Amino acid sequence: MSRVLSIVTGANRGFGSSICQEFVKFSPNKEQHLDFILFARSADSLKNTKESIKTLSKVANVIEEYGVEMSDIPQVEKTFKDCLDKIEWNKYSKICLVNNHGTLYNLDKIDTFTDFQHIQKNNDINITSFVTISSLFLRKVKALPNFKDLEVTMVNITSLAAIKPFESWGLYCSSKAFREMFSNVIAEENKSSPNFKVLNYSPGPLDTDMQKEVRETCSSEETRQFYLELKKNNNLVAPGDSARALAKLVFTYEFTTGQHIDYYDIKEK
Repeated sequence: MSRVLSIVTGANRGFGSSICQEFVKFSPNKEQHLDFILFARSADSLKNTKESIKTLSKVANVIEEYGVEMSDIPQVEKTFKDCLDKIEWNKYSKICLVNNHGTLYNLDKIDTFTDFQHIQKNNDINITSFVTISSLFLRKVKALPNFKDLEVTMVNITSLAAIKPFESWGLYCSSKAFREMFSNVIAEENKSSPNFKVLNYSPGPLDTDMQKEVRETCSSEETRQFYLELKKNNNLVAPGDSARALAKLVFTYEFTTGQHIDYYDIKEK
């Protein structure tokens, strides 16, 4: 029986870990094998995600796990190339890459920026590594002899911040905007392949450590208060709920390539 392969970056905690778990739970064919390749800053940090996957299903398995510093682009390139070369592609009928990794780094207003070297590092994590992984993956799968017989999805975990400016989120908003437009160009360049789709998925304001960082460090009082109120009123989104909605999109394949879909547009009532 053919298998499903999911490659997930930033898979060690929060939304990335939830994505893996909900992919296993949602799989419409409970007998079909689901293989995962996981990326995080440290391979050791993937232990909990790996154990969760194994607990949820006997036919779900983490076949590879990689620790890579996404700001080290030569390391990202080498590690991801090695990863792609090791995959037995002829096993799979459905392949999904989820680019979930990223960092907030600086939540100060733009006229206060001083540490420009760290801004470059931030951009390598949020932008250059994303470009590297996406390009290498695209080149590999399109060269497969059976490419036209595969169902391939590239998911960019985006944000409302990609299409709307937020005070003191200059770096985060701009990096998310870059990733979304880059993904849209990929969709445009491959629109003649109906078996290949790109999805920009905005998961909503998630109740994760990243959201906690926003509430504690954001220099914009207006933005900080907005998220404090969301937390206070229990209006943050549970990672599992949003990941479940993403899993449904990926497995049903019912979206238009290049589409920006927000959790609030599709969440179950």
